[in-house]
Amino acid sequence: MRHPFLLLAALLGLLPACSSLKKDPKVIITVFSQGNEMDSPKTIFKRSIAGREMVFKVIPEFTDKTVVAFHPFDAEDGTHGVSLKLDFKGTNSLELVTRMKQGEILLSMVNGTVVDYVTIDRVVADGIFTIWRGLPDELIAVMEKEYPRIHEVTSSSEMLDMTPSTAKEKKDVRTRAGKAAKEKAKSEAAKEKVDAGFEPELPKGSVVPLSEALKSKP
Repeated sequence: MRHPFLLLAALLGLLPACSSLKKDPKVIITVFSQGNEMDSPKTIFKRSIAGREMVFKVIPEFTDKTVVAFHPFDAEDGTHGVSLKLDFKGTNSLELVTRMKQGEILLSMVNGTVVDYVTIDRVVADGIFTIWRGLPDELIAVMEKEYPRIHEVTSSSEMLDMTPSTAKEKKDVRTRAGKAAKEKAKSEAAKEKVDAGFEPELPKGSVVPLSEALKSKP
């Protein structure tokens, strides 16, 4: 019979090889609500916020898995912030925690690092949560590939009513948002040509407006 310690060591030795076969996500977002000192130590963790040690629940209120779309912006500290549009599940979680924990803190982590925190001062029912700082350029670039912009999703009532929740539905939303953006750009380009006085050549057999026909008469 193999010694348990040797078996464990062998398994640990295989972990790097096994993990290398998986494509780990490059942007992991987790948002935690405050816990209580009286809670089980296994269910809480502590972080220093504004020079004060605070307790947070180990289980996040929502994560990047509930993100449908995003909007990046420049933060005052030279990093980037993001507004996140959450799916049905994330929206419900955000509304519940902001309703039940007024005055408490929501802590935002990106890839396991604390980047921001906000104090709950109102109920958030629209499913949009903002991380005000902490994301570098390279993480924003990764998110650009993963999520559509919020305005691309909300500009289509069909996509908004869809309330995507599964990975496939979110992928479909991104695809449809991309197509909608291309169609919008094409439409705006055509409008600019019309505004500039450009008149497309009429194909043979086209009906010419009467006003134009009268102008052409001698």
